[in-house]
Amino acid sequence: MVHLRIVVPSYQAEHALDLLRNTSSVCNLIYLERAAQRPEGDVILCDVAREEASVVVSDLRELNIDVDGSIAIEDIDSHISAAATRAEEAAEGFTSDGVVWEEVESRTSENVELSGSFLAFMVVAMLIAAVGILTDQVVLIIGAMVVGPEFGPLAGLCVATVERRGELLRRSFAALAIGFPLGITVTFLVTLLINALGLVPDSFSQQGHPFTRFISSPTCSRSWSHTSPESRGCCR
Repeated sequence: MVHLRIVVPSYQAEHALDLLRNTSSVCNLIYLERAAQRPEGDVILCDVAREEASVVVSDLRELNIDVDGSIAIEDIDSHISAAATRAEEAAEGFTSDGVVWEEVESRTSENVELSGSFLAFMVVAMLIAAVGILTDQVVLIIGAMVVGPEFGPLAGLCVATVERRGELLRRSFAALAIGFPLGITVTFLVTLLINALGLVPDSFSQQGHPFTRFISSPTCSRSWSHTSPESRGCCR
């Protein structure tokens, strides 16, 4: 279930209430007349089955409530209510499959900004990955994945494609198109510097790193170092 807090202009309150009353997946409907101050209007509180949340929000937006008022969405961790159970049963689909697209869009939009911190984390992630390759440490590769901020723009591309949002698509693509080349360039230059200073481990070789070799040859086995010389040909 998700909780909606709706601030609606008084002249639209009855339309919004009718919409919510006639939706079987809505329960715990509360109406507070003249309770909102900024913007001025009425406040409507209700719980909605997650599967139907986006549909209900979309219907409310058709009343321009998001323009003249506001719609806030909050997750409900748990509920003890027969009415809520009936609302969930009335909704189509399964709760685990319910996606609140407005929530996804909001979180995605926050993570696709091309900022100094985004570029810094991208560079740091690639530098950590480079050290992981040099030292053959899988944990550093995993650490680079954790630090890397590219998930937000990648998710933004997916959401923008599904929702056909050109602005989000442009911002997401710009973050990736600038972030990756910058990170690769800085990592390449730092690697050249490390090599020039003689800081590359003496034991480093492209063929002797079975734990990180999978990055460039994902079909190679992690047990590369324990296989026969004849079976290592595909990993060279």
